[in-house]
Amino acid sequence: MTSSASTARPERAVFASISASVRGAPERSSPLFVRFMAALLLLIAAMAVAPRAFAATRVVFDIDLREEIAAGRFDPARDMVGVRGGAAPLSWTRSLIAPAAGLGKEGWYRATALFERIPPGGTVPYKFRIERPGQGEGDEGWEAGGNRAIELVADEVRVTRAFNAPGAPVSLSRAGTIERLDPLPGTWVGERPVQVWLPPNYERDTQRRYPVLYLHDGQNVFDAAAAGAEWQVDETAQRLVVDGQIQPLIIVAVNNTARRVDEYTATAMSRDGHTQGGQGAAYARYLIEQLKPAIDARYRTLPDVAHTAVGGSSLGGIMSLWLAVHHGDVFGTALVVSPSLWWDNEFPIRDAQKTPLPMSVPRPKLWLDMGTGEGAEAIRQLRKLRGVLYARGWASGDIAYLEAEGATHDEASWAARVEPMLRFVDRQFNAKPRDGNRQQRDPFPSEVRPSMPPGPGTYDK
Repeated sequence: MTSSASTARPERAVFASISASVRGAPERSSPLFVRFMAALLLLIAAMAVAPRAFAATRVVFDIDLREEIAAGRFDPARDMVGVRGGAAPLSWTRSLIAPAAGLGKEGWYRATALFERIPPGGTVPYKFRIERPGQGEGDEGWEAGGNRAIELVADEVRVTRAFNAPGAPVSLSRAGTIERLDPLPGTWVGERPVQVWLPPNYERDTQRRYPVLYLHDGQNVFDAAAAGAEWQVDETAQRLVVDGQIQPLIIVAVNNTARRVDEYTATAMSRDGHTQGGQGAAYARYLIEQLKPAIDARYRTLPDVAHTAVGGSSLGGIMSLWLAVHHGDVFGTALVVSPSLWWDNEFPIRDAQKTPLPMSVPRPKLWLDMGTGEGAEAIRQLRKLRGVLYARGWASGDIAYLEAEGATHDEASWAARVEPMLRFVDRQFNAKPRDGNRQQRDPFPSEVRPSMPPGPGTYDK
């Protein structure tokens, strides 16, 4: 993948013209005129070197299908090839079709996408997909391997590669101290990498202990190497802690494995022609009986329930909800982000409705959200879950509820909500000791609700 800047700089000509005018000004020019021209020069100079913060990026995809054609895996007379990705104008549910490049470029296909809005981190995950009549939306047609990534670093970016070829490496951006731990042996589930973000001054303030937030799909939390996009949790946490907007905390990013679907679901269901899911309890044992004790032994944590939170998106969202419902004595707060509530005929909702929950036990504090771009059915299910939780004893102050206008089911949308998520977690970590299941203060009263990223969004109790 290569990139090239094409920004014209007409400001330089203006700057030179004004400079010549000032140099050639008669000596009798007033001091006021000279000061005015000097200020104008400084303004023009700043404009000449300042980056175009809101410029759109044009991405040109040149796709080489010659090998696929030669091997009989692509029929130019019948098949099409397109690009799918995780930020508008790309989508994971429909392809941006790439027409044939033309005479002299047989076997090459080209598509152009204009990104009007740069996602957090500046990277967009994408993949090529062959589209065939009657193919449907299964696994067929996709490139092999993981997502590739585009870095929107200039006015125009060109992606030129063969179908199935690796993408260009992604620049890693990390903030603060992040430690990579050796995987723990697989007792209940397979071993996996774990990364730990430590707050500023952790090494110097040796008497202080810290609350802990555990996040699923940890390979997407701090950098974009795995999925082509990231949550930017490290950059956001570092900024909020340094600015004094939240108290320091430790963040543990737990990678997933090839058995992600099994481990993040508590029940099994038939999906894509075979049975998947049902290992959620084993994954919970790994977190509670193996990983958490190891983290508490290695770092200066506050290990009690009030200072331990868990979070994740999609299947990680329903896993976080399941942990809050079934292990609320361990996780006092859960971030349930874009949860896959459709799983097993809405099992997460039915589970929250039927699991015994004594009224004498404090309810874990829950962040519930969904992007309106994830579909009307997803919003309906989230609202249904909220109603079930209220009926099961959660008070309005126990739940932060957000329908993010226009947000979709991808890392860029979740990254845009990390700041209010961390503010919510911080408020729970630093709340007064709980007294049974009494009414809690609204975590987002209207006068102190945290600012959201650009674009509409609604907080609702």
